Order: sequence, then structure tokens, then C-alpha cells
Amino acid sequence: MDNKKIIIMAHEYPPKRGGAGVYCEELVHAKRKLEDSIEAWVPNYASDEEHICQLPLKGSQDWACSWKLFREIKKRQKQFTQNTILHFAEPGSLRAWIRFGWLIRNNPNFIITIHGSELIRFCKNPIERALFCKVLNQSKKIHVLSNFNRKELLKIFPNIADKIFLFPGAAARNISGVHERKVENTVKGKIKILSVARIHPRKGQDQILSAIHALPTKLKDNIECVFAGPIIKERFHKQLLEQSKGLGFKITFLGDINDKQLKKCYQEADIFALASMPRSNSVEGFGFVYLEASSHGLPILAHNIGGVEDAVKDGITGILTNPQNPSELKHALATLIEDNILRSKMGKAGKEWAKDHTWEKLAKELYI
Repeated sequence: MDNKKIIIMAHEYPPKRGGAGVYCEELVHAKRKLEDSIEAWVPNYASDEEHICQLPLKGSQDWACSWKLFREIKKRQKQFTQNTILHFAEPGSLRAWIRFGWLIRNNPNFIITIHGSELIRFCKNPIERALFCKVLNQSKKIHVLSNFNRKELLKIFPNIADKIFLFPGAAARNISGVHERKVENTVKGKIKILSVARIHPRKGQDQILSAIHALPTKLKDNIECVFAGPIIKERFHKQLLEQSKGLGFKITFLGDINDKQLKKCYQEADIFALASMPRSNSVEGFGFVYLEASSHGLPILAHNIGGVEDAVKDGITGILTNPQNPSELKHALATLIEDNILRSKMGKAGKEWAKDHTWEKLAKELYI
């Protein structure tokens, strides 16, 4: 797509944290680094920069927000040329286009990204499913972040195989540790386990606490567990706090921290654990945090669900376990705690794995 102008549509964007927002911001930065033309049309909480077009949106998937984005697109449609490509890069903006894009007679060129949960949520209502199908067929390209997303997409819409582009993304540039040395844990003999995710039942923080609690006392005594991420479900957070009482090891909830603080957490950790759980209305489509952790040389412990297997190479950069069998998580955790040689080996492999993924490579291939 040489000399093309790319407009990324997003209902989630930094400073708001989330995988979809990271994806959008990193693509914008990578495309600008390549000195190509790109804009981001995002909610007005985003920073006011030259390439940012702030829209009067709150960034949700409700009908009012969808209508507002559609109105902005329609109002500016005359500015679009044959060289303009709209990229509906996250679920909120894509849902807006599914709901109202059909009202525009002459559709602009557009591409879309499927992160994972859209394949559940956008197909429950038969009317929305039909409109979703129409949008998929009209798109120039469909980006998916994992083999899981590709397979699930083709199960529902088998006729779009030639449009699908698979590329997993990369670690966030401000957090990545690819070009830095691992910082040794300052507390001698302690193993620091880090989990980075919003506090939500789907992210499985309770599973990690249960796995540590089930370990022999001699292992628990040497553990510190750190949770970083915003509280999305207050009731679940209170449940975690209650679960944490009397477990016999240090547990810290850091909340929503900035990039500098998060990077320090990665640098000081020994093991990264994120035991995402299957849910009826959402799925772990990939997981950028796994690559972030790998970039810092951390061995990964995770549940084998959704697209996680595209982010974590089982037995090489980490260990994947069955979410329906909690004892697997406990045994894998015990293995990583006791075997420092394995931790080091997986950490080194993870760092090399993370080096293979760059946003510049994705931007070049996605916008060809």
C-alpha cells in the first residue's frame, strides 16, 4: 500500500490500558517510524498529538458510541480517496462499522483486525452475525493474531480464507526488555512470581493463588507473588484479597501502574504466570503480555486456551497447562521454582522468541 494513507479506528487507546489499545498505538508508532502516512481516530482521552484525531467518544461498544463513530466517518467521507484505508483495529470500532457501515452507499477501502472475543459476541444475534459476515466479505484484509483466531473465524465464515492475514504482534516497545539484561532478584533465595493483567475472573489470578497455596510449605516460604493491573471487577478483587489471607507467602497488588513501573516489575521477577480461564463470552485471543515477559527473559506459566499457544512455545519458552486440571498448574509451578536451570533456559529461549516479533514487521506486511 505505498503512498496510502492509513486511518486506524479505535475505541481503546493509551493511556487506557488493554491489549487492543497497545496493538493500535504500536501500529501507529511503527508506521510513523517507517515514515508512512497514518492517523489514529480515537476517544478524546488520548494524547493530543499531530497524528491523533480526538473524537467525542467514550470508547465503549454501546449503540450511542457506535453511532457517534459512524457519524464522524460519514461526515469526513468526502476526504477519503482511493488511497485511503480505514483500519477497524479493535472490537469497539469494528462493532460500530458492523452496525452502521451498511448505511454508507460507497464503502471506503477498509481492513479489520480480529482479537478473539468478537467471534463470540458478534455472532450471538443473528442480525449482527449477518452484518458481521457482510463486513468480513467487503474487507480488503482480515488480520488475526493467532492460529486459534484463524481456525475459529473459518469455522463460522469458511469462505474468507483468502482474506486472512496471520501475524501475532509483539511486545510493547516501552515495556520490552529485548535489548536489556535481566535484573537479578534482590532478595536472596526468594522466587518472585509476576502476573500482569486486569483484575478480572477471566485472567485467573485466583488460579495462581490456589496453585501456590497447594505447594509444599518449603516452596511457599520462598515465594513472593505480585499482581499488576487495573481492578475491573471489584467483587473479584475483594475475593482475591480474602483468598490471600493466611496463605503463608507475600502477596502484593500493585493496581494500574505506569510503563516504567511495569518494566521494573518484569526486570525483578523470576517467573511470569497468567492462568487465563475460558469464559462464555470472551476468549484469550493472543496475549501481548506473554511476549513482554519473554522479552525480559522470564519463563512463562500459562493455561493452554485460545491463542496463548501462539504467544508461548510450550516446553521451550514456558509451560502450558490444562485449565480444567488445576494440579497441572501446581506441578508446573513447582518445577519452575525448583529448577533454576530450566528457568534460565526458557528465559533465554523466550528472549530470542520475542526478538522475532516486531511491530515494524507487522506494519510492513499488514499494509502492503
